[in-house]
Amino acid sequence: MVVRPARFVFTGALLLALVMPVMPVMPAAAATLPSRTGDPVLDVLLAAVDMERRRVSEDLEEFDRVSGQASRAESDLNASLNQIARLAREGILDRTLLEQTEQAAADARARALVGQDRRRAISERLAEHVRRLVTFREEIARRRDSLRSNPADPLTGRWEVFINPGGRRGVYRLSLDGTILSGDYVLDGGFRGSLRGTFVADRVMLERVDSERGLDAKFYGRLTTSPSRRLAGTWEGTQIAPAPVSGPVAGTWGAQPAREEETDSR
Repeated sequence: MVVRPARFVFTGALLLALVMPVMPVMPAAAATLPSRTGDPVLDVLLAAVDMERRRVSEDLEEFDRVSGQASRAESDLNASLNQIARLAREGILDRTLLEQTEQAAADARARALVGQDRRRAISERLAEHVRRLVTFREEIARRRDSLRSNPADPLTGRWEVFINPGGRRGVYRLSLDGTILSGDYVLDGGFRGSLRGTFVADRVMLERVDSERGLDAKFYGRLTTSPSRRLAGTWEGTQIAPAPVSGPVAGTWGAQPAREEETDSR
């Protein structure tokens, strides 16, 4: 088991405690969804960001709706007040009309006050969402810095993969637990599935399990960290996978840490 620095263990637990009370209960099938990053804590942070963004969108819709109602109430109030002034200016001495106009002004004033209170409450919720998003974004940046700089776990994360012959490209998402590797992948052409393997010393062994064809290839490689992290090695098709009509059955491959998607940290 990889030993994380105490600060990050505490931070991860704190964030889980913060997120879990507000996250909806997911069905059991959701636990099998592929990891977005290969790091469970980072996955939770990104899920929390997505949730806060949805809540911001919902509260903004409610804010606009309440603002429209408050605006109409204020317009009705102004119209009633102007009507009272017109009655006085033109000397219209009609008790019934005056009482109706005063009642309309009182109703409009009450609706306007309710609208202002609701707008203030929603704006306070929006401010809290913004504060949480800022906190999550800062923690995401710290988490990614930690994963990049932690030599005990040089593999967890997203990797851009290049497979030859054929020039096939894709993304491997890896998670390291001690010497055990797991993860998932997406390749151009719509191929996707899971990964399993080991990491011992600087040697990597991965089995690629396609979502339709099953175990279809094994990858052997070596990790280098200077001047930057790279994986490189060979691969071979398995006899378990259905024989392809055409195409290579062995070759070389390489991988480098994927460029982080800017939208993930916003």
